[in-house]
Amino acid sequence: MAESGHTDAGNEDPGEASQRHFSMHQLSKKPPLPRLHMDYGQYRYIPAGDRIKEQPDMNRLLFWTTSGEPDGYAERRGGAILYYDRTGKAVRVDTNPPR
Repeated sequence: MAESGHTDAGNEDPGEASQRHFSMHQLSKKPPLPRLHMDYGQYRYIPAGDRIKEQPDMNRLLFWTTSGEPDGYAERRGGAILYYDRTGKAVRVDTNPPR
């Protein structure tokens, strides 16, 4: 008698099965969507000694101190670029950024 179900189910490679059924944890670590790439050439101001981390999904730059603490961020709003300090207070505005 024939068994019910797929006849090749027992011969399936475990690696192939795991590639077809990703868990939510696996998808969050490496999403199947392409990464965004933004042009941040119009951002002129960078706090002295800070490192930059791009956040293209929010269209902003994050500034981090060399010790690893957040030091503020910059984001585009309309035709201007606003720079914020670590407390969220606007400290600088570039109204005519180069294109």
